[in-house]
Amino acid sequence: MDEVMREMGIPHYLKGVSAIALQLLQKGIKPNRGTKDLDFAVMISLIRGYENLEKALAKKGFSKVAAPCPLYFAQYNVAIDLLPFGEIEQQYTVNFSERNV
Repeated sequence: MDEVMREMGIPHYLKGVSAIALQLLQKGIKPNRGTKDLDFAVMISLIRGYENLEKALAKKGFSKVAAPCPLYFAQYNVAIDLLPFGEIEQQYTVNFSERNV
């Protein structure tokens, strides 16, 4: 994931429960609650950039699932949400099916 993001020059960060759990683990504290997915915020300006990111991740083994954001990585049995922020957002929502680019 990080390799593709760096190659494409896409600013990103891990967020949500996974980010908190990682911080706790780094401090030697075992988190008491887990999650089955990873949430990554990605700064992308246009829907084409988002689609190109999905294609690049597919080449690394990620597969698209039915919902607008999630990808699945079978090797580690993990779902990944790519949550775009920046110019791609419009009125606090992201609408991939109706965006004119």
